[in-house]
Amino acid sequence: MQYELFYLIGASKEAALENIKTQVEDIVKNEGGIFLEKEVIEKRKLAYAIKHESHGFYLARRFDLEEKDKLREISKKINLYPEVLRFILSRAENLPELKTKEERIQKSQAESARATEQERLIKENLSAQKEKTAALSQKPQTKLEKTEENIDTQLKELLNI
Repeated sequence: MQYELFYLIGASKEAALENIKTQVEDIVKNEGGIFLEKEVIEKRKLAYAIKHESHGFYLARRFDLEEKDKLREISKKINLYPEVLRFILSRAENLPELKTKEERIQKSQAESARATEQERLIKENLSAQKEKTAALSQKPQTKLEKTEENIDTQLKELLNI
């Protein structure tokens, strides 16, 4: 089954980031986890200070693990590792695809461009519909006028006026 490990390392540990990542990966690998290639790393400001850190690196990585019981061991070992401030270990089947910040920005820009194009098409369709409606509304008036004239002439003939 596929799982995702999402963890936080304090910004003051930036020099040792690669070493910490390797140690966390070793914890998972020693329990039988096989990491997938995709890795997401972002430096962000924390919502609140954790162990006197106001900024940190968020790292997300997915891995396959056959034995579900090994999750408890992985969780214990990461919890005891002092360099990891916080972590979440969850099943990946219910999570969206891992994307870097740049990929998310590109997707957002593509979606906004698509939305802008759709808005333009909708406006064109509305203006075309308004023109059709205006054209159709003029035609019945002329037919109505003709029928009124016909009714008038028919009434004159019947009443002999």
